[in-house]
Amino acid sequence: MNSFYKLKTVRVQKDTNDAVNVAVEIPEELKDKFRFKQGQYLNFRMMIDGNEERRSYSICNAPSEKSNTLEVLVKLLENGKVSGYFNEHLHMDEVLEVMPPMGGFNTSYHPTNVKTYVGLAAGSGISPVLSNIKESLFQEPNSNAYLFYSNRSMNHVMKKAEIDKLVETFNGRLKVVYLVSREQHEDPIFEGRISPEKLDLLFERYTDIDVRESTFFICGPSEMIKGIADYLKKEKKVPAIQVLFEYFTAPDEENSEEMSDEFKAIANLESMVTVIIDDDEYSFHLNSKKESILDKALKDNLPVPFACKGGVCCTCKAQVLEGEVFMEKNYALTEDEVARGYVLTCQCHPTTNVVMLNYDV
Repeated sequence: MNSFYKLKTVRVQKDTNDAVNVAVEIPEELKDKFRFKQGQYLNFRMMIDGNEERRSYSICNAPSEKSNTLEVLVKLLENGKVSGYFNEHLHMDEVLEVMPPMGGFNTSYHPTNVKTYVGLAAGSGISPVLSNIKESLFQEPNSNAYLFYSNRSMNHVMKKAEIDKLVETFNGRLKVVYLVSREQHEDPIFEGRISPEKLDLLFERYTDIDVRESTFFICGPSEMIKGIADYLKKEKKVPAIQVLFEYFTAPDEENSEEMSDEFKAIANLESMVTVIIDDDEYSFHLNSKKESILDKALKDNLPVPFACKGGVCCTCKAQVLEGEVFMEKNYALTEDEVARGYVLTCQCHPTTNVVMLNYDV
């Protein structure tokens, strides 16, 4: 199971007025543990005002850049405890507690491929999208990429200096389109947010994008992700395997009533739950109608991994070895992972009298 490691900040640099780039150094002895795939994220743990806070931030690097640092972009959120600390108080050479990279927002590459990759990002969603786009261009010299990136104004465009430099570096293989939602542009097509209607216009403009054959990386507000993913798969008939997305927060428009009815329908029973953590077994009793397996484990002070507790990240992922559970929400696991018995324990309730889960996966 993943643990937290102490890493030193080697760069703390403002990117825009409300975002900061933070790079942590990976010492030689931790290189293997912090080996990562494009599109993954880091979990940070810190004490603020006497309370433990955990947050996940996507890695901006691409593996092929072969850097000895991992960089994240942290946007300042209103009343954000951790984002406020990162933006206003974090300094060079500060030691942070960081968990090794996690997440499955990526695809495989092969040097003989001739493909088109399309990044669709808004705001801080640029981090994992940029990581994926960069790796595709490094790994596949015959492939091309587009990046459609939406912000309120050009002053709010994050990673712009790096993005513009990448356009030069890849010499025509990367085309970048900036969109602004609160600023006028001489061409109205570049005004507004990324939406199905906007993409219709953009695809008409950029006719070299074979939409059905392209692979898409999507990250931004949850409603944008859901709307665009549905549009690509249902209207444009893009195979689901080519539509990849990463949620930072759970979708606002989730069908909570339906989920609530499903939860009410599960049997009311007492279960003996056993969890395997770092090869040790811990057991506890849990009623199926009460708190989640993760919350009960935390209440019992068990060393379980967690971050968002909202079904968005994979930090609390475990594999069901015995029995069955009901998972309320899932915005992180793939269909294949679920079929192989993986669950997000922050969303799980036992539905059999005996349940065993393994966090060492």
